[in-house]
Amino acid sequence: MTQDQGFLLGKITKPFSFKGEVVLWMDVDDATPYEGASTLWVPQQGILVPYAVEGLRRNKDRYVVRLADVTTEDQAKGLAGKDVWLPLTEMAPIADGKFYFHEVQGWTAKDRATGQEVATIVHVVDQGAYPMLEVDFGDDNTGYIPLPDHVQVDVDRANQTLVIDLPEGLVEVYLNADEDHDDGGDEAGDDEAWD
Repeated sequence: MTQDQGFLLGKITKPFSFKGEVVLWMDVDDATPYEGASTLWVPQQGILVPYAVEGLRRNKDRYVVRLADVTTEDQAKGLAGKDVWLPLTEMAPIADGKFYFHEVQGWTAKDRATGQEVATIVHVVDQGAYPMLEVDFGDDNTGYIPLPDHVQVDVDRANQTLVIDLPEGLVEVYLNADEDHDDGGDEAGDDEAWD
């Protein structure tokens, strides 16, 4: 399996015992669907290596995992800090109207008000108060579409499209940004970056 065939489940944070058990943090809203995982994939020397799960039990907000062929504290230490992946086929179903951030890369963003396709989604930025779509409007125009909770988003998986209630004027801000710059500035002003 390669990373583009999987999804990031979480991270092995540290050894749990001298018998080789490790602590797994699952970076998901609901870890319950993954409690029965039979194999965890861990990056080793540039590839994802499968580790058979011999035991997995909840420990507060984390999990203690016993992996096949990991029987010593030193082996467990070697896995500490490593990401843990699962195949996309094992991803838990998601509720209607929701989407996984990784799945919309390359999809189209469509404005509900106009019915127009406005951009291609580059990826989802999940830092700050709410996620934002980094998008490509075409003609070297890139920008961001904010997705606070009150914005309605319809997920059209069949057409790989997100239909969004875009804030009024948002697209125009990005498409007209170059036109709004004053060409009469001094040299120092001409070199300033538009952020």
